[in-house]
Formats: sequence, structure tokens, C-alpha cells
Amino acid sequence: MHHVIIGFGAAGRAALFQIRKYDPDSKITVVTDEADPFYLRPFLGQYLIDENLPETPSLGEDDARHLQNVEYRLGVRVTRVAPRENRVDLSDGSGLEYNYLLIATGTRFWTQEFGLEAHLFTLKTKADAQRLMREAKRAESVLVYGGGYQALEMARIFHFKRKQVRWVAPPGFFWPRQLPEVSATEVKEKMAGLGLDLRINRRLIHAVDLDGKCYRVYQDDGETFDAGVIVAAPHEVPRIDFLVGSGVHIDNGVLVNEELRTNIPNIFAAGDCAQVYDLNSGQSVANFGWKSAARQGQVAGENMAGHDSVIIPTRDEFVLDLMGKKLLERW
Repeated sequence: MHHVIIGFGAAGRAALFQIRKYDPDSKITVVTDEADPFYLRPFLGQYLIDENLPETPSLGEDDARHLQNVEYRLGVRVTRVAPRENRVDLSDGSGLEYNYLLIATGTRFWTQEFGLEAHLFTLKTKADAQRLMREAKRAESVLVYGGGYQALEMARIFHFKRKQVRWVAPPGFFWPRQLPEVSATEVKEKMAGLGLDLRINRRLIHAVDLDGKCYRVYQDDGETFDAGVIVAAPHEVPRIDFLVGSGVHIDNGVLVNEELRTNIPNIFAAGDCAQVYDLNSGQSVANFGWKSAARQGQVAGENMAGHDSVIIPTRDEFVLDLMGKKLLERW
């Protein structure tokens, strides 16, 4: 028996442990395009502040045993899924045959909606954080372009690091209504109280690299200004491009039932890339958040190992902690 897990965030890691728990003899292969082992992604912002990113929590003897007989294919990505062949093709030219497949690739930032891709930094992976850290050390000013929690977090981090921060939010981006408990007015008041330069309903139309150390940025109202680093906080989209043409049903994510199973019985999906059928509402919903991704990974792993577990999407308490009233208290 061979289980292949694509992606090794909260969902992928949780699935790995459940598969090994209930199927101790099977072969498991984890495929991830990141070069680093599992780390706590929600702490990437804190990593920019103190350069200390927590790794996988300490493993006890039982957990260490569960991680044996696992092959990790690091730094490669899946380019094609062929369900009829029970095979995935990888970017290094190799392929893997599987009995069960889990898609747990999460999301990516859709920077194309902003343009200026050549000049934008994002914060999605540890490698992103390391690149951004190097650039920010030499910069006196940081431009945050986008909205929502990610933009606010970037503004907080670079304000803490004593950078001059300007936050430009395009129309519809500043503070999405789905972020609970904190209003746009409260965020505006917080920014004003800290002396941060906040521009709402403005777009960047052009940026010129002046000397490799500073950008001249042009705004849609004719204003120009300079910034040492441009950090983007665009919308997130599922990382599922490799599924196009595979026959796996996708919508705003990989469509799965309450068992996290796709329309192809031996292919599962979990985490932020999955669109899960909700038994209560009768709708398929994407349920973003670290804890919910881990729970989905657990259910998918159990079912890949022969169980019949189900999941009912709920609001993620971890997300509520990040985006609730505690959000502004961290400044």
C-alpha cells in the first residue's frame, strides 16, 4: 500500500500521523515544493521580528515511531495527476504511483491581480520570510499593498521594526467583512493613532527600481513616493493548477464530501485547498484556518487508512484569535 501526500502543512502532517497510526506498515511519500521541513506557518510574521521560527513540536517516542518509513520529496512540485494510472508526475521528471492520494497544497497569493509582480514580496513560506527579512534590513521604508489580516500584520511587523510604513489598499481590499469582531473603523483609528500612512481605495499603477535599493511608486491619483520594499497582501487562491484536466472536480477549491473524498474514490483533499461539503448547510465551503486544516487532515488520513470518519466545517477558533479583538491588542 502506498499513500502519497502532496503538501506538508497542517493538513498534510496531520494526515501523515493518522495514516501511520492506523496503517503502520504502509509506505508513505510526502511531496512538497518547499526545502524546509514542517514548521509553524502562523508564526512567520513573528519570525520576521525575532528571526526565531518554531519548528515541529518536540516528538515523543510514540510520535517518532509514527514518522518512520516515510519518504520526503523536498523541493519538487506535482505537475500532473493521472487518476486512471494512479500516478503523479513531478517537476524533476520523476513520477509516483499511489493507492491513495491526498491533496493538501494550501493556497497561494494571487499577485497577478496587482500587476507589478517583479517588484512584490509576499509572506507565505519560510523562504519568503527569509527573502523579505534580507530586503527589509536595508530598507528605511516599507509599502504594504493589499488588505485584510495579512496587510495589517505586515504593517504591525514593520512598524515594530521601526520602518516608515505606508499601507495602500485598492478598492474592496482594505478590511473584508468576513474578518470577525474588528471593524474597519477600529483599524483606521489604530493606524491613525500610531501615525501610519493609510491610503484606502487607491491603486499602484507603476513602480521603477531606482538603484536596487529603492522603488519610485506611482499611484492612480497621480501621487508618487519612494519605498525600500513593497510587500503585497493580495487575495489567496487554492494551489490546484496541476489538477486541471485530471478529472478531479474543482470549483473554488477541490470539491470533497464530508469524508474529504473527491469524486475519484482514492483521491482526498484537505486544508485550505479543499472545498468541503457541509452536512448542515448542504453547501460546499472553504474553511480557512490552521486548526481546521489539521482536523481535516486527521479525517482524511483516517479514511485513507480505511475508516469512515466525517467532518462538519466550523469556524476556526485559531482564526478568531488572530482576527478577533486580540488582533489590535498585539500592537
